[in-house]
Amino acid sequence: MKTNLVHRILISLLGIAFIFLGTGSLVLGVIGEQTTAVVTDIRREGGERTDIKPGRYTYIISYKFIRQDKVEISGFTRKIGDAIYLKADGTGKIDVRYLKRAPYVNMAEADTMLTWSQPIYVVIGIAFLWLINNKRARSGKANRGGKLRY
Repeated sequence: MKTNLVHRILISLLGIAFIFLGTGSLVLGVIGEQTTAVVTDIRREGGERTDIKPGRYTYIISYKFIRQDKVEISGFTRKIGDAIYLKADGTGKIDVRYLKRAPYVNMAEADTMLTWSQPIYVVIGIAFLWLINNKRARSGKANRGGKLRY
């Protein structure tokens, strides 16, 4: 009985995490404060990607911005690019969105746009919550015949 409750709690938390993952960047894009950050470092992650197009790499772009109260906040984003060597010289700029009350929650403004994966994450999270917390689905009486059909 206790393990069943622990499993329900863990899967419910996983469902909530999927919902936050799907809606977090959109919420940040709508209610987040906008500022311009300075690119501090560009690193190539791993080796060449295994895409159809050869010569593509994943880059980690680190940035920092200063809030209005003179507090420096850092962040990073990932971008896919060609094999051109990139170096941060302190003049590169990137638009950033952050939460005013929690500035460490920030991301590049280009990452706050709607993508195909966000609704999928939300649907997966809702499905986890519904399946684990719906008594009819757990008892196997979801269909009207009362028997499970495979």
